[in-house]
Amino acid sequence: MLTTVVGFRLGFDGQGREVTVVLTQAGLLHRCNGRTGAASRPARPSVPVLEDPHPVPRQAANLRRLHAELTGKGYGRVLVAPACVRLETTEHPLHEHPYGPHAPAAHPELVEEFVSLAPSAPRNLDRALRDFYLAIGLPARPERVIRAGRPPTASTPRVDGALRALARGSAITSPKRRSIGWRVTADGVRLQLGAGGEALSHGEVAELQAALTAWLRLNPSPGAAADPKG
Repeated sequence: MLTTVVGFRLGFDGQGREVTVVLTQAGLLHRCNGRTGAASRPARPSVPVLEDPHPVPRQAANLRRLHAELTGKGYGRVLVAPACVRLETTEHPLHEHPYGPHAPAAHPELVEEFVSLAPSAPRNLDRALRDFYLAIGLPARPERVIRAGRPPTASTPRVDGALRALARGSAITSPKRRSIGWRVTADGVRLQLGAGGEALSHGEVAELQAALTAWLRLNPSPGAAADPKG
């Protein structure tokens, strides 16, 4: 029986490590850690909460959280872009009470097949989850559209370049010379302080953008043409 999954693999160049995370249609969240290029060490999968009426969306939220946490911790290289894949490997049946002695075992073959079949084309996590939901018959978020009455902001070469980088699954980060910084991916914005940090909500990102736009208008870059005096 075919098994539909969604997942990704991220690498940390500075430590030579990689993490693979895969969510299955039954709501099992698999994770493998290891050295880059070496065999990964699979952990027991995370199972849905007992009697949860929405196990897959709940685990999909955990998948998003893991992606944000890993990118925030330095796993910025996209080794396998987020993707929905249909596998030949059959998922192990889940026990009625999948905890303790009945907890599911690690399933490295499933994760390995995901990595081998995942497409190489860049794709963000939102699109991969949307494809996954549609493949398993769950309602998916509609694709983002521009609301009527809100024309798109005029773009610039710098914004266009950043947009292409995010669409490829790359992260945009602040210079390393400061202990306080920021990190932007297609899935979120994170402020960092040393090794720690905190992700911002969509509303907080919008507030930050408004404040920074206002500051830039009040403080034009050196060499910019001065406004004519009245």
